[in-house]
Amino acid sequence: MSALAVQVQNADRMMTQVRARQGGLEVVFADGRKGLVPFLDIPEVEEYANLAEVSLPNPFEVILRNRQDEVVELPWDFVRHYCDVSYQPRVESIASAGRQALGRRIRQLRETARVTQEELSAAAGVGRVTLVRIETGQQSPRYETLAALAKALGRPLTDLLVDQPTP
Repeated sequence: MSALAVQVQNADRMMTQVRARQGGLEVVFADGRKGLVPFLDIPEVEEYANLAEVSLPNPFEVILRNRQDEVVELPWDFVRHYCDVSYQPRVESIASAGRQALGRRIRQLRETARVTQEELSAAAGVGRVTLVRIETGQQSPRYETLAALAKALGRPLTDLLVDQPTP
């Protein structure tokens, strides 16, 4: 029987090491990915000489303290894209799919209510172009916009956010 390889679930979210270097923070993830987060991309630090302390209190965030005693928290997802070139495109793809699914639900609810885009946008106080962009998945709506659309459709907000089973 051959050996099976097993990796920690969600290892792409867990940082195991962080070290300050002249050019930035060298970070290693549990899945072996590593990279350098440039100090220039951390405005509160900007350069090695302004860094007073680095810590990794848990696998999901790096804590920095600069010489002015300001604390900076770097979450795993901010750091990850410096360590994995495929990370950002994957996240953007997931976000796009979510926007499109939300847009389809809103459009379906609008059509079920037999309301035009013009009528819904007016009732919700949202621009028609904004509604079109939301329905096509080109734009993420703010919470206030979602709440206004739900109210204008006479539906609970959860109906816009969660696929409802068909009867």
